Amino acid sequence: MLLSLSRDIVLPVPHGSTWSQTDTDAFLQRARNAGVSKIGFLRHGKTAPTPENGVDFDRQLTDVGKEQAAAAGKSFGKDLLPFHDTLLASPAPRTMDTAQIFLDSSGGNASEVRIQPVPSLYDRTMQPEGSRLFRKLGYAPLNDYVTNESEDDRESSRKVLGSYAHFATKSILETLVTSENGSSTGNNLKGKVLWVVGHAIYLPATALSVALLAGCDESSTDKILSTSTKEAEGFLVDLYQSRVAILSRQHD
Repeated sequence: MLLSLSRDIVLPVPHGSTWSQTDTDAFLQRARNAGVSKIGFLRHGKTAPTPENGVDFDRQLTDVGKEQAAAAGKSFGKDLLPFHDTLLASPAPRTMDTAQIFLDSSGGNASEVRIQPVPSLYDRTMQPEGSRLFRKLGYAPLNDYVTNESEDDRESSRKVLGSYAHFATKSILETLVTSENGSSTGNNLKGKVLWVVGHAIYLPATALSVALLAGCDESSTDKILSTSTKEAEGFLVDLYQSRVAILSRQHD
């Protein structure tokens, strides 16, 4: 059975968790059965402004954004092989293209990975409140949202981001369940990396949710809470070692 995830889950306050030990044990067992030892979270590359049609969904990667996605694959991507055979991505062109360029640049078995568009990973699914918060706080670290001095903004951030993290975590779990009849790594700590490509500020919220499920300690969750995710960068949650690493492109 799938984990029982509450529709009303609220993003945990710093150093707190809404996940029970049963949730954690079940999630980690699903990951082990699916041969997944790490989950990577990648933000899309630099994107052009909203086009004349006014539709945010249609925004495209710029040439710089394409270069960033390729650099991500050539820097940390190739070092994290092998990848799980499914990559989850927001269906927006900027995330789908980032995912494809990242895979093309990573080498190894990345060419065999199937990109699965997941509608709930598109950040506009959390509108209009998500847009209001973003206009006010912008690309600030997650901590600025969930501990905001404004009680209304703080509580709204936790609900909006928590709802997004709920659906994204559920998509990750469903992918693990679908894959668990495949190759199992057992105690092999190398395992495979399952990638999720999405949007700031929602991507860190999902990374935090998974980090808490993986039993990561305060120092690890602080990395997610305090980091403003840059274009074509993100986080890596090690499920077996219960720790978080920041994924950074190699800059000139």
